[in-house]
Amino acid sequence: MKVAIIGGGVAGCATAYYLSKAGHEVTLFERDSLASHASGFALGGINPVIPGAREPEYKAFSDYSIGLHRGLAQELADVVGGDINLIRKPSVKLVRDEAEGNELRLVYEEHATEYGYDMRWLGLGELSHIDARISSDVIGGLYIGEAFELDPYKLTLSLWQAAESRGAQMINKEVTEISVTGNRVTGVVTEGGVFEADAVAAAAGPWSGGLLGSLGIDVPVSPLRGQIIRLDAPSPPMKLSLWWDHDYATTKSDGLTWIGTTEEEVGFDDRTTDEARDRIITSAVSILPYLEDAELVQQTACLRPMTPDKMPIIDGSVGIEGLVVSTGGGRQGIALGPAMGIATAALATGGNSPVDVSAFSLGRFA
Repeated sequence: MKVAIIGGGVAGCATAYYLSKAGHEVTLFERDSLASHASGFALGGINPVIPGAREPEYKAFSDYSIGLHRGLAQELADVVGGDINLIRKPSVKLVRDEAEGNELRLVYEEHATEYGYDMRWLGLGELSHIDARISSDVIGGLYIGEAFELDPYKLTLSLWQAAESRGAQMINKEVTEISVTGNRVTGVVTEGGVFEADAVAAAAGPWSGGLLGSLGIDVPVSPLRGQIIRLDAPSPPMKLSLWWDHDYATTKSDGLTWIGTTEEEVGFDDRTTDEARDRIITSAVSILPYLEDAELVQQTACLRPMTPDKMPIIDGSVGIEGLVVSTGGGRQGIALGPAMGIATAALATGGNSPVDVSAFSLGRFA
């Protein structure tokens, strides 16, 4: 089949990878450059969903995607070489409030028998043995041993390079319209003309809504700006990643300490702000006081595609045959990317998704 994919982020490139692997003819349309938005600027932290903390369907989908990540690291290295810097890096969800600590500990205790990996509650004393620089305001945290980090830009680029090595092509133009004849897609329209296709996968992140709205398809996805700070911090590097509230801190493979993040509903404004910088640094220093002596290296911002219920949209039954919608990964876009790609590829070619995506249909918003 000839499949057109709109969007060169992790979801679009993962879709291209799985389609080309199955022998289909793939053309990817990206108006800017690969991973030039959220997929290229995200943290790249991959944490399993804590049992009971999210919908069961979401947790199952996330677990499946993490499994794909682990296999992809070697698959991509075999096909295109290079390294996406996937490493196992334990994470800890920190708490400073007694009520929050009791709630998180209760979740942990109620679901303790469901863990297939090392997950346990740590008090401040135990945390201090891991990193003595953690503030004494922290009362404890939930340790997750089966967590990972990777370079999201390298992941997205490698997915595309692997697809390209199997014949996929990229057209660096903006899709202005999805062409439809009767009740079936026939291709996409750019300033260069009409490109015919048997199926179209719309994976344009927060821009998906505007593109599909012209077809009468209401896709409730909006941009959520997230800003990240990179610091040159005093040694030694952090051995695990720390998470609290909406924020985090971790030392990445570039040697810098990354701290973040914001959740800002500001439309399609992807500029960085001084206010966000100050808030992020203040929050990080309250957990890791030694970061007060760190040097600011870089501040970035990106627009994550967010849905009202913070779950992705993956749907091949939107009223137009041959059209698949794949967007809404939100803050977990990198973690969910492989599963979104393999499911979208299957739906675009008329097959069944290897992972259940029934909970992610557009119909849930009706």
